[in-house]
Amino acid sequence: MNLDDLLDKVVSKETFIAFVKALKEDKIDEEEKDKINPPSPYSPRANGWENGDIPGFLDAIEAFGEDSYHITEEPSWKNFALLLYAGKFYE
Repeated sequence: MNLDDLLDKVVSKETFIAFVKALKEDKIDEEEKDKINPPSPYSPRANGWENGDIPGFLDAIEAFGEDSYHITEEPSWKNFALLLYAGKFYE
């Protein structure tokens, strides 16, 4: 199942943890692919990760949280998952 599908299914602690595990595996998979075929420094990496280090990842989460109308004041497992997912690609 892809990350978008898993994100849509986040409704509980268990589904959130499953999403986090899949996000982690996606990053590990990308790192393995990048070892075989190194990406250009000017393009996204194999699985679309724009933010490859912790500070960049956290900056993207912060920016998405501030900018997105999808993140509401009411906390939810889905919002937590969406923030983490945005850390992958948001700039």
